[in-house]
Amino acid sequence: MKRFFTFDFRYFRGDLFGGLTAGVVVLPLALAFGVSSGLGPSAGLYGAIFVSFFAALFGGTPTQISGPTAPMTAVSMVFIAEMIANFDGNVEKALPTILSVFLLAGLIQIAIGFMGIGKYIRYIPYPVVSGFMTAIGVIILVTQIAPTLGYYAKEDTAYVTQFKPQAEEILLEKILHDEVDEGILVLEDFETTIARAGKITEADIQTEAMALAEKKASGVIGTIKVLPRIFANINSLELILPLLTIVIIYGFNASPQQYQVHSLPFWWYLGEPIFLD
Repeated sequence: MKRFFTFDFRYFRGDLFGGLTAGVVVLPLALAFGVSSGLGPSAGLYGAIFVSFFAALFGGTPTQISGPTAPMTAVSMVFIAEMIANFDGNVEKALPTILSVFLLAGLIQIAIGFMGIGKYIRYIPYPVVSGFMTAIGVIILVTQIAPTLGYYAKEDTAYVTQFKPQAEEILLEKILHDEVDEGILVLEDFETTIARAGKITEADIQTEAMALAEKKASGVIGTIKVLPRIFANINSLELILPLLTIVIIYGFNASPQQYQVHSLPFWWYLGEPIFLD
């Protein structure tokens, strides 16, 4: 217990610069995750802050720097998408369930840490771990093709128009569900249903169609399906930013060995927590 509260100031300089380096990397990533989630950049920022706090409080190693990671995002998005679909695309209704599941997952992880089960990760074959990380890298690369080239499905008018009939069906289905919940749906008299359906505007249909288009064009499969439209609608201004980023990264005289640790390939660390010696 005495050792738990001690701090070795011999490593203070490394800890300080390690924390600053991780912060520079993690904070923009957290903001991007918050924007992608639809909850805004502040949600991603708070998430990164609390993740780091609890990782430091309950962490199993004093040299671990935690933050939002791409592998966790790729694994979580499948569950989140399923929950949102179960609540008819309503994020606000699905949010309590999503938060409860992640809270439970955190408690389970803490329990596993106290039981020392994490040490058995050493028995997981290297090809399994490397294959998982490589697949995550491929997913990220494919899903970033559209934003890199400046294509957004919900802004493609011709593509969105295809989903208007389906959008009308969904809006009508929502009206029927609401009337069932309210107990006012009567088979002999659809006057209320007709009145509510008459209030559906073209803007409502357009908004729903845009959401459908964005959903259909998301993920690896969705991106592959809309590749022809992506390459036919390249936004040169938005393409300049990633190209400039690539030039900055590879244009400076930095040795590739500076970005590798323990001689492992770079994709091993893609989105993973940083460990400092």
